[in-house]
Amino acid sequence: MTEGVVRKIDKDAGEITLKNGEIKNLNMPPMTMFYTVHDKSLLDAVQTGEKVKFKVINEGGKFVITDIPLLQHRRNDLCSADA
Repeated sequence: MTEGVVRKIDKDAGEITLKNGEIKNLNMPPMTMFYTVHDKSLLDAVQTGEKVKFKVINEGGKFVITDIPLLQHRRNDLCSADA
């Protein structure tokens, strides 16, 4: 997993802009760039400015995020809101 900070979210386009650390599995240095998400519902769990961990793959020359685990503090916030 790679760590990053959410800079922008475009749910309609299924894209997220992240300022991220090194992506070792893709041999990429730290940078800020936008990624497509494999499933738009992944964007429901994140907010602009939030620190996240994510998994990204190269799918035919396109960088696609396949996982953004819901962080523990956000999970607790969401559970509290449902109560």
